[in-house]
Amino acid sequence: MTKILLSIFLTLAASLSAASQDRFFVITDRPAYIAGDIVGCSVFCVGEDGHPDSFSSVCYLELIGVDGTAVETKISLLDGRGAGSFRIPQGTPTGNYSLIAYSSRSEHSPEASRRIAVFNTTSTSRAANGVVVSDESDYKPNYIPEGSSSGGLRLNLEGNLSPLGKAVLTLDGLDDDTDLAISVFHDDGLDAGDGKTLAEFSAEGGKAVPTGNSGEYEGETIKVSVEGLTAEEASRGDKMVILSTPGSPSEVYIGRITSDGHVDFVTNNIYGDRELVCEVTSMQGKACHISISSPFRHPSPDVLPPLELNPAQREALVARKAALAAGKGVAADTLVNFLPKREGLLLEALPCVHYHLDDYSRFPTVKEMCVEFISELRFMDNNNGSRLRMFVSDAGGSRKYAGDNVLVMMDGVVLTDHGMLDDFDAMLLEDVYIYPQTVMISGIPFNGVVNFVSKNNYVTGLHFPANVRVMDFKGASYPVCYTGERPSGDKDLRQVLYWHPAFVAKAGIKNEITLEMPGYKGRFKAVAEGWKRGGIPIRAEYTFEIQ
Repeated sequence: MTKILLSIFLTLAASLSAASQDRFFVITDRPAYIAGDIVGCSVFCVGEDGHPDSFSSVCYLELIGVDGTAVETKISLLDGRGAGSFRIPQGTPTGNYSLIAYSSRSEHSPEASRRIAVFNTTSTSRAANGVVVSDESDYKPNYIPEGSSSGGLRLNLEGNLSPLGKAVLTLDGLDDDTDLAISVFHDDGLDAGDGKTLAEFSAEGGKAVPTGNSGEYEGETIKVSVEGLTAEEASRGDKMVILSTPGSPSEVYIGRITSDGHVDFVTNNIYGDRELVCEVTSMQGKACHISISSPFRHPSPDVLPPLELNPAQREALVARKAALAAGKGVAADTLVNFLPKREGLLLEALPCVHYHLDDYSRFPTVKEMCVEFISELRFMDNNNGSRLRMFVSDAGGSRKYAGDNVLVMMDGVVLTDHGMLDDFDAMLLEDVYIYPQTVMISGIPFNGVVNFVSKNNYVTGLHFPANVRVMDFKGASYPVCYTGERPSGDKDLRQVLYWHPAFVAKAGIKNEITLEMPGYKGRFKAVAEGWKRGGIPIRAEYTFEIQ
């Protein structure tokens, strides 16, 4: 029955993929940046009918100029909405860039991109034929023009609109709960964006170019290739690849190697720049080469107009450079708030036996710990070396052997060779988490799971055998918002006063946002854009002066 249901689901997924292609509308916290800035992104997945689409679970973004791709990042999606950020590399040449968005089941279409401007304040490098230098006497600040409003949303700001003052931004006029991206930022005349709204994007319709892939509806599919196997070894079907990530006991995936030496891992989305530990099983010490395929396609950018450079922009660029320098002195995670993300729930809902080792007498080896006080675990020697076995207690209190196919991890990394624990200094361990029940991973049952947690992620220092590779991996960007907390210090040079890529505005009330004014005067812009829960695009703006 399970196989039948799975077949039906995959057939339905394939038909949905064939019938509809994802298009993505990307909102950024500002339309113009300097090299080194962090770009905040809010992503809306739009179906061919112009309404929200929630099929895909990951969106790929590339910042592309005439000289090629400058940035690659991934945005995790929940119900067709996503949030993330990326930093523009310090060496990015001055010019206009396309921020192109696509999924695995569709290439980007011309309307599925957003143009942003990048000014490099530390280098004279410029995009090839991508900059026009104008005369200072002819310069007019390119302030962001007033955009169209839709959907009944009203913005208003009241309070102390002076440097270091405090004001309240209200959002009201809504007849339905609304998912919004909200940004409040310094409008300093450097705008070079394309100004397209979500309503215009939805009305355009159109199709992204299909790829033939069935899509990533559960999470990102990591494609791994294995080299070094003979054709006979690959065809036997007894070799698998185990993928795990240091620090996360829930990010464990197992896949069987196909006859052509490939494995696809369907994940729940792995977040952040991580290391992946990949092990090919049943290799008897034989080395092999493991590589991860990149999901990025490096499409050509849309037609990019040249960016205007003018000596009169110097003051605004100097102010941005000073703000960037001041922000680098603040830890990135001290001012932002993390938003909900797709979670790996392999072990979180299971009963667990926890040993915090500082609560017990310390022993030098893991074997001694198990003998002295961890009654659920025992090391046994056999022809394949040392194996960790698990014992569980029934309702009557009697203990029984649960089997030797126990999934053993250290800091979330799977150790198929349990003998690696023999020489490990147990004084470096902090906790032991034991899950004494059957756990299914990629359809494979394990008679229990144990995760040894070290004090400083010491697992990365273990000497792994030749059939294991530790590789760098770029996961999905962590979804974060910045709610306007003022940084410590004598000066407040913030260019962005507020950024929330996934704000839920409630209907029938005044939604209030407290804003801390920065320490300088200037023109500022508040923009709120998104979707009513019924699928209607909505947008509003508010321009104000700090005097």
